[in-house]
Amino acid sequence: MTTSEDARRFEELLERHAGRRPVEPDQQILLRGGSVLAMDDAVGDFAVGDVLIVGDRIAEVGESLSAPGAVVVDARDHIVMPGFCDPHIHCWEGALGRIIPENVPQTTEDAIGGAPVSARSYMYAAHRAFGPACRPEDIYAGTLNTLLAALNGGITTVVDNMHNARSPEHSDAGIEALLASGVRGVHAMGAPRAGDWAGTFPADARRLRDRYFSGEDDLCSMRFYAVGADDLTDLLLLRKELDLWFSFDSGIEKQDLPRLYAEGSFDGREAINHANFLSREQRQVVIDHGAQVNVCPRIESQFRYGRIPYDEWVEQGLRPGLSNDNPMTYAIDMFAEMRALHLVQRVDEHRGGSPAATLRDILRSATQKGADNCGVGAVAGSLTPGKKADVILVDTSAPHLFPRNNVLASVVQGAGVESVAAVLVNGRVVKWDGRLVGVDLHEVRRRVQDSHDHLLAAVNWPHAAVDFDD
Repeated sequence: MTTSEDARRFEELLERHAGRRPVEPDQQILLRGGSVLAMDDAVGDFAVGDVLIVGDRIAEVGESLSAPGAVVVDARDHIVMPGFCDPHIHCWEGALGRIIPENVPQTTEDAIGGAPVSARSYMYAAHRAFGPACRPEDIYAGTLNTLLAALNGGITTVVDNMHNARSPEHSDAGIEALLASGVRGVHAMGAPRAGDWAGTFPADARRLRDRYFSGEDDLCSMRFYAVGADDLTDLLLLRKELDLWFSFDSGIEKQDLPRLYAEGSFDGREAINHANFLSREQRQVVIDHGAQVNVCPRIESQFRYGRIPYDEWVEQGLRPGLSNDNPMTYAIDMFAEMRALHLVQRVDEHRGGSPAATLRDILRSATQKGADNCGVGAVAGSLTPGKKADVILVDTSAPHLFPRNNVLASVVQGAGVESVAAVLVNGRVVKWDGRLVGVDLHEVRRRVQDSHDHLLAAVNWPHAAVDFDD
């Protein structure tokens, strides 16, 4: 049971965490009595178990743990599990959420990758219309809003695929929002696809590395982002100099992958978003060199009509991570991504396709495999002693999750963002009792609304600010 003294000490701890004070190395938090879903076969799972956090790391997972001096948190009626890890979100779009309900092809072709000319076309709206209209303050507002949405839903690690780095000031704004959010984050710097810009990508990466990512704090880092079909010559030289990971969007199948790996330009620190259209031989090259892939179940179901290339990677030995991609179409919600993948997998299996992924497989894609894509697999993605304390508590006391019964089904098939009662990142409480900690949501909403209003006016958006168009 949690005593009044435990409650008092936890309130003091929560106050420190809300003020963003560094987590003290001797801080101890004991999450007691929850159903523990470790996502580590060596650790195992516990119908009733405890998780001990010391400083910013998981110290022990087991039954009836003893930790004199620890702040005890009553985790009964909760599932205790690792935070989700998302390697592919375009966070700057956060003020434009759900502005594109359908990405329906038209007959007139746009100059960007053959995308249809339509306000409701993602390629047109994001890259031709809103991207060039973004000021640095719009990048900040959108990025912060997206990352807070991620944390609120239990996503503790995010790679921000920032393909709107129009100037050094735009990049600074995106990184400052990343740092302000409290997420374990990766800034993936990328060039705009259209419109006027300063042309400072990729050279500005040196400044960003030295200014923001040269210290010993490993909570946030940076990498490069590019469309796979681009000319990568300059990027690969700078990538080698700065020793960075790389995230690629669609088109990587157009590269000579065997040559890039043979010459060392690719070295296994590549995360391939979408991972569509590679041949079996190309997939094997990627797998053999230790690179990672992630798929976007909801986006693929709309943009590519349900073709989610999950099974073809699994059959060759690599389980993909899961990612939300763009918030202009869907809300950031890893539960929805898992559920979409699960449903499509079942439909394919019943139609004679490959055996569907298990619920644990799908959870592994949302946690450990996502962490691998994010380049943090050694420190996140599972409740493994020694890893960083990125932990979420899923409340199972609500009617739709009570009684608990099967834990895997509760998370994948029953829970949602509203079920996430608490979130810890690096040992710091960032959400508690269903509310983000140390966040002025009123001020965040004001920034986002100002950005939203500016952007719609700047591009002469042909739909109402709040519309009902189908």
